[in-house]
Amino acid sequence: MVNIISEIGLNHFGNVSLAIEYVNILTKTEVNGISFQVREPEFYKRPEKTKLSLTNQDYILLSKFIKESGKEFGVAIADLNKISFFESIGADFYKIIRNDMTDDSLVSRLMKTGKKIIVSTGLSSDSDIKIFLEKYENYNNFVLNHTQLSYEEGDCNLKAIETLRDKYSIPVSFGSHCSNHNVLYMSLCFSPTDILFYVKRDSNIKYPDDKHAINLEEVGQIAYNIDVLSTAVGTGN
Repeated sequence: MVNIISEIGLNHFGNVSLAIEYVNILTKTEVNGISFQVREPEFYKRPEKTKLSLTNQDYILLSKFIKESGKEFGVAIADLNKISFFESIGADFYKIIRNDMTDDSLVSRLMKTGKKIIVSTGLSSDSDIKIFLEKYENYNNFVLNHTQLSYEEGDCNLKAIETLRDKYSIPVSFGSHCSNHNVLYMSLCFSPTDILFYVKRDSNIKYPDDKHAINLEEVGQIAYNIDVLSTAVGTGN
């Protein structure tokens, strides 16, 4: 069965009440994990980004809520200094975003946790991926996350899931940035270990991750469909 991860990212706008609303709804769906995004300190110094962060106390509350519901709590992280904190509150998995697979300090620190690390390939070349996997070949908890930073169906290149898995003999997940959410179902044909998608509260507000995010009220049905349709792929025997 595919692991379904719902990414709140920064779509909480730094509002813990909104973040709790997300979590309250998501924990009642078929999703297996819920993640937030923590960017590098410099990111939050931009005038338009200053209010997008949650406090440590907020994360303590949210992680407790998520874990008590039986779901996994994850963090897409770019701040090296926050890893110890998230370890202390029991993060279940991490995601390396953007082109941070080249950040040796961040990657090495995350490896010390021993946790599952989902590595985004969105801005990486095949050479970048090869160098990364050769450098850290002794770590067994990496998952490559195939994603294309495009909203268009023609750019999804879902066959790359299969290509990456066959070429590097490593688990491969799929993170969708496509505005057509049917590609989530199509990706099942290539057996990703995980499917990741962003969520948003409604369509009347511009979110940090917006066009490709799924409206919160639709997540339950979509996650259910993914869960059921994953059984249709079968074994090929």
